[in-house]
Amino acid sequence: MNKTEERHNLEINNYATISGVRGKQFGREIFSSVILFKDLITFLSVFPEVQREVSERKINSIKKYVLSGLKDLRNNKKRKKIMRFFSSITVTARGNIFYNEEDQRLAIDTKNSKLSINDGQHRFYGINEAIGELNAMYNRAEDENGRNTILADLDELKNMIIPIVIFNGIDETEEKQLFHDLNNLAQRPSRSATIRLAQTDLYSKLSRELAEKNKYLSSFGVEMDKMSIHRKNKNFILLTTIYFIVHELIDTGKETFCEDTYNFYREGIDQVFDRIFESLPEDVNVKGKYLLERSYAFKGIVKFIVAAQKEGIKDDVIYEAIKETDWTNNITTWSPYGATEGNSGILFAAGEGGAKAIYKSLSDKVNLPTVSPKMGRPRV
Repeated sequence: MNKTEERHNLEINNYATISGVRGKQFGREIFSSVILFKDLITFLSVFPEVQREVSERKINSIKKYVLSGLKDLRNNKKRKKIMRFFSSITVTARGNIFYNEEDQRLAIDTKNSKLSINDGQHRFYGINEAIGELNAMYNRAEDENGRNTILADLDELKNMIIPIVIFNGIDETEEKQLFHDLNNLAQRPSRSATIRLAQTDLYSKLSRELAEKNKYLSSFGVEMDKMSIHRKNKNFILLTTIYFIVHELIDTGKETFCEDTYNFYREGIDQVFDRIFESLPEDVNVKGKYLLERSYAFKGIVKFIVAAQKEGIKDDVIYEAIKETDWTNNITTWSPYGATEGNSGILFAAGEGGAKAIYKSLSDKVNLPTVSPKMGRPRV
């Protein structure tokens, strides 16, 4: 196609145009551009045959992520950093796409062509769900001030941009391979690393702060990256275990966990950790001596504390039960709760077997009904 034809095509009504640059990867033509949030539906499509099954939970999570960032942006009175980011969406061109080298603009035939999302379908749906949520809120708003606020948020969101990378001239078989390669070659960070690095999740922030500032956790050592602790590792407890405990001890159904309540929960959970460790053997971090070096042990303990508090059992009774427990790797103590002996010590059923055993053992000491424990807030 000559430049005259290209310029002509860029002016045809059913051709959408965006700026971009062109390059090649292993002989494939690739374009890099950015797109407005409001134009995602116009430009991009999802073809299930080259995608994994969509997760509604993930879409809803991204929608909340977008809306919370927008709210922070609007309410940024303290000039704090607004940390929300989206990486590029990778798509493949199904149909006609033309490039004007002189103007560095892409022309996409929106009538006969589609940009098939290869990586980023949950971002695509999540962003569009956020726009839809704001539209619904606008329609429900009862006063002009409310509508104006929502309209301003909607305008802000629609005009945000997201990068896109477009692969051109590949068929469906190659699309499937592209999906595989994009996801197979990418290394997901460990859960611990995610908690260590997350800056907007208050649960992660609180977990890190406890790991660094609680006198017992900081002394015994917290593994901040790995998902297990080997005998030669000097650390005693996983960051993921602390994160689990933080979630168990916060009941968001009663009082929202937010910046305003953060210090309340931090102080309360810090005290819970203190009382737990005060009830455990002083040499709790000696490798190979106690069940407590297993992540399930603290999960079972905290589930017991939450359930016992909910039943109105006094804290002194709760922590005395923890103190009286034989936490050594004694098969006689733990076999009534499903423990067996293995080459590496005491074993419980896979999954939550260890946590359930410890929960049951502690519950027996205070006559607590051994129903499935529910989350609750710490009593301080």
